[in-house]
This record gives sequence, C-alpha cells and structure tokens, in this order.
Amino acid sequence: MTNRKKAAIIGFGGMGQRHYTAYSKIGVDIVAISDWEPNKVKKNLPAFNPDHIYNNHLNLLKNEKNNIDILSVVTNGPTHAKVTIDGSEAGIKNILCEKPMATNLSDARRVIEVCKKNETRLAVNHIRRWNKNYLNLKKLISENIIGEIRHLYFSCGSTGIGNFAIHFFDTARFLTASEPEWIVGFLDKTGTPNPRGIAFVDPGGYGIVKFKNGCRFFLDTSEDTGVQYSFQIVGALGRIIIDELNDTWQIWARTGPNREIPCTRYGTNMEIIPFHSTEKFDIVTLTSRAMEELLSGNPVSSTGEDGQKSLELVLGLHVSDEHMNTKVCLPLTEQNYQKDVQIA
Repeated sequence: MTNRKKAAIIGFGGMGQRHYTAYSKIGVDIVAISDWEPNKVKKNLPAFNPDHIYNNHLNLLKNEKNNIDILSVVTNGPTHAKVTIDGSEAGIKNILCEKPMATNLSDARRVIEVCKKNETRLAVNHIRRWNKNYLNLKKLISENIIGEIRHLYFSCGSTGIGNFAIHFFDTARFLTASEPEWIVGFLDKTGTPNPRGIAFVDPGGYGIVKFKNGCRFFLDTSEDTGVQYSFQIVGALGRIIIDELNDTWQIWARTGPNREIPCTRYGTNMEIIPFHSTEKFDIVTLTSRAMEELLSGNPVSSTGEDGQKSLELVLGLHVSDEHMNTKVCLPLTEQNYQKDVQIA
C-alpha cells in the first residue's frame, strides 16, 4: 500500500487487541477505538490519543467516519449486527466483522442488505479461509488426493457451538464446496457458566450435518471433556488429520493400483503423502490477511453470506434440539429467522 490506510476498532477486549496488532503488522494506522470501558483502552495503550477513544460506537462513527478506510467490529456477538449496520450507514466502505455476524438470521440478512445498498465491502472473520495450509489442502482435495470427501469430524473439549464450532461449520462448507441439506443436533445440558459472562448463552453439544453432495459432518464439543481440538477429513481413498495447536498436518491415502481396489477392502494399504505446514496457526496473521484483502479491493474470501450460512448451522442445531433432536432441513424456514441465541 503506497498511502497508509486508517482503521477504527469497535470493541477492545482480547480479540479487539489482536485486531490492533494485526493492523500494526500491515502498516495500517489505528485512528480511533471505541469500548464500553474506555479506561481499558487507555490502560493498554497509554500513548494513544485519548481524544480518539470513545465509550460509544455511534460517537466514534459521527466524529471519525471521514477518516476511516476500514472498520473492525469486535464487540460481543449480540451487538455485531447493529454496529456493522451503523458503520455501513455511516459510509464506511470496508468492514471486518468478527463471528457470529449476528445472533439471529433476520439480523444477519439485514446486515447483508444494508452493506449491499451502501456498497460496503463486508468480511466475516472466519480466519481459516486465509490460512495457507487450508488453501493448499483445498487444492489437493480438488486434485482428488484422498478421493471424494465422504465425511468430516470436528472434536473439541467444552466449547460453545456458536463460539468455536461455527468456524468449522464454515470450514466444512469451504472444503466440500457444498451446501448443507439438513442438521440433527443435541445441546449439552450441563449448564457450564459462559466464561464471558452470564448474559451469554452458548452451550456445547454434538450433531450431524448432511451436505447436498453427500458429505457428512460430525461434531462434538460436549462439556464433559477438556481435550484440545482436532479436525479430520475422510475421503473415499484417504484421510487428512489436522491438529492446529501442535501444527500437525497428516495425509494418508491409497496410491497407485490400490486406488482401484473396492472400498470394501478397507484394510488396503495407505501411504503417507508428504504435506509440509507452511505456517503455524496464528490468529493475528490470519486476521491481518483479511484486512489486507478488504483494503486491496480483491474478492472477499469470507463474505456476509458465508457468515450467515455458518450462523444458520448453529441455529439449526438449536432448533433440532428444541424439537426432540429431529432432522431440520436447511435453509431454515422464515419462522426460524427470529430464533436468537446470545452467542458471546
């Protein structure tokens, strides 16, 4: 970038502070910050001009809108939609919104409509879409390295469906290049307090998503384990095992004549396919790529529509649980667009 761009951040908790670091990493100047606890900003950034620290995002937008190239929406989930809409209506042309983009589908749809009307470029920060390892895997999958994807499996100890599993709902859509057809879900009834406060509701749980191309996605984030998360992609002829936290990426697949042997010969030998991680998983780096993409004018890798569809799977799991764990067809019906879950 020849001219230094300018950013504002709304919400300065842990993730908001990561956005600050990400902008600094790519040479974007942060000109204004809003948080309901402005003293937190001043404590963390004692050199930041206090005249540009706000306790209300509307005041920030009113005073700073003509000096902002990109806006980060990093508040808690229930306010994401309103802040994004207010930013778009104020004339901000690039907005990066953390997930979930809303806590109900009606608001998500409204965000998309307003941003389109105002020609606002909107990205929802499903960070794996900017990760080089996932991009390389997607290419290998398209080259049939493990055959057609048959199922995906995500496991994580004690985390909310809307807080973390939502990322892998998106990753499943990204890797399969297919849309979900139905979902069956079970919410964890343990009642573990939400670590972000009693105002938020986001239990763990487990379920199955069936995609239109026949893929199955199994997930379990129940609250009776405390294990690191893992992700598997199983094809007709091989398996990919991903352990992001330990930077382990493994591919096993049938090779040569073994690829022609029937699937019923499940003991057929598979070989290790070399795959070298090109980068450790880093939230700040991936977020900075989302920012660079928005500012560059290039196509957005994780759009508002992508954010809406991942949210729809979270809500669909809740709807299934409420209806005695029945199969819920997707997309959800209009009557479920008001279904709201206070995801942090």
